[in-house]
Amino acid sequence: LLSQVFPVTTAIEDRFVPPHVDFEYPDALCGTAWRDDYIRLHSAIRAASAAAYNSPPPSPPPPPPPPPPAPSQGINAPSPSSLAPLLSSAAPLQPAPPPTSPPLPPPASAPAPSPTTAPLPPSSPRFLTFDQPGPCGGFGDFLVGVVSLFAVALLDRRAFIIRHDCLPYAFEPAFIDWRESPDVPLEPSYQGNYVNGTFPEERIPRINLHDQRVDLQEFAKLKAFRNVRVLWNRGMLTEILTRGTGEWADALRATGLRPPYAFGCILRFLVRPRKEIWPLMEHLLHEMQGARTVTVGVHVRLNDGVIKRDNVSEESVNATTMLKALRSVNFMLDCARAVEDMWYPPPLSVRWMLITNSIHYKMAVRENFPGKVLETNFVPHHSAEFGQKGDPKEVQGFREMVADWLLLSRSRVFVIMVSGFSRTAAMFSLRPTAIFTPPKHCDPETPYLLSDFGLEYSGI
Repeated sequence: LLSQVFPVTTAIEDRFVPPHVDFEYPDALCGTAWRDDYIRLHSAIRAASAAAYNSPPPSPPPPPPPPPPAPSQGINAPSPSSLAPLLSSAAPLQPAPPPTSPPLPPPASAPAPSPTTAPLPPSSPRFLTFDQPGPCGGFGDFLVGVVSLFAVALLDRRAFIIRHDCLPYAFEPAFIDWRESPDVPLEPSYQGNYVNGTFPEERIPRINLHDQRVDLQEFAKLKAFRNVRVLWNRGMLTEILTRGTGEWADALRATGLRPPYAFGCILRFLVRPRKEIWPLMEHLLHEMQGARTVTVGVHVRLNDGVIKRDNVSEESVNATTMLKALRSVNFMLDCARAVEDMWYPPPLSVRWMLITNSIHYKMAVRENFPGKVLETNFVPHHSAEFGQKGDPKEVQGFREMVADWLLLSRSRVFVIMVSGFSRTAAMFSLRPTAIFTPPKHCDPETPYLLSDFGLEYSGI
């Protein structure tokens, strides 16, 4: 059974997933119908909003004696001819407020169309914005929030925007343009929290859902609001696809997204690595793709204080500190060796793609297992330490961190600690892979599968 599910060759695996050297979106695995439908919807909403905000002002009225023209709708009134093809079967687009100090729009008078049947955007363009300006926050948590919130936008027929200072350092839009621009009404807004199952009542709310798991169906209560801004770092995507009930759960399953792959498919739909990332990975990607090479991804995350305390330079590391680091989490490599011995006997060559936040640990593994380790030479960073927008050192540090994450996602098997960084890499991999989380779980005969892992991890 193990040889069928986790083959030692790539032949069976490639039936599930074509080579993702460029981290592309696999049509057969992720589906094209929902993707193409949402591309049209998102583009139409943004075009309608741009037309409303950018229509040229009317000409000034002529002087007397000719009478002045009839009062116009305002400088931002949309052009009926330009919007007719888009909204021919919908109510006329309401004039948008000027971008400087827009008044609050009235709530919609009618409920939004069903998420499974609406072919056109609502009469007034509607947006859902992942809103995390300023400090970058935890990388895994951030990705989970983006993917979870996109699922809401997909079901509620909204254009999706990502407002995050660090994301553009390493990623660019893949299929839709999620970048904020003047056509997206972000202000004014109100801070509100989701308390006891209740969303705030303001017309353009900004909702803080930090560390809260909220059923996607709850967002249906916000249908009347034109623009909703949300800060979120959790989700229930896999759980809803697996055992969710209600209209939105049914609609999400109707897209064809499957629990093991939904997270990775949505993320690949939204982003792709920038060209600046490739030079940081090329040499290791080549080594990972040998004909008889199997890569086991090993992620060791010591406490976050290690980053500032230990990672000054390799010259500062001595034999004593290396040995201490190695012994503190020796169960990680014990697990990697157990999986290797059972699944990948010679003549296969097994390499460990080691990602860690400790230079001490990295050097200890390198010296004790020569020729076994694949590693980058980056100084470890935690994305939460980045907060100065555009600082060159932070841009490079964030890109190096993302390169580590992408390399880890290319592994065949994952031996990882409890960390959103490695868990999201495993889900992004889109491989019928196996996951171990020692010391709690390292039985080579009973690995976690992607769908099981998504259910266990509170963020996906």
